[in-house]
Amino acid sequence: MTHTFRPAAAADAQTLAAIDASVNIHPWSEAQFAAACTASEGNLSWALVAEEKAVVVGFAVVSLVLDEATLLSIAVDPQRQRRGLGRALLLAALARAQSEGALRCLLEVRESNTAARVLYTASGFTLDGVRKNYYPCGDTREDALLMSKSLKGTANECA
Repeated sequence: MTHTFRPAAAADAQTLAAIDASVNIHPWSEAQFAAACTASEGNLSWALVAEEKAVVVGFAVVSLVLDEATLLSIAVDPQRQRRGLGRALLLAALARAQSEGALRCLLEVRESNTAARVLYTASGFTLDGVRKNYYPCGDTREDALLMSKSLKGTANECA
């Protein structure tokens, strides 16, 4: 299946929130997505959507501060997972971040999120550390793994 990627618009916020709610324990609100999708001076975040036949099926939200990008959130509709879309979306987001001057990308991932960890490692992210008891997990808390990837000299890899 062919996918296209485009900058998200505020009108996408409801769809992004619905996808996020279907895959995340603590999803973002529609208002949070609307803020990330709205271009304004001082807004350091942007969102990219993946479309399949003009239907939004995934997203990535990135924050860019100076030359450092942070992947804040990424998700693919559960019915379209395990087909390479997550990797393609991640690479598209990294390419955009790099084109906007990012030299490095950071992210946090739940220790239990094996699928995401495999994706990030296969995409060149390395483990930098652990943030103990970071994520709420029922009555307990779960560690966040801190990962990063250099974007210097990876134009072909991120395109």
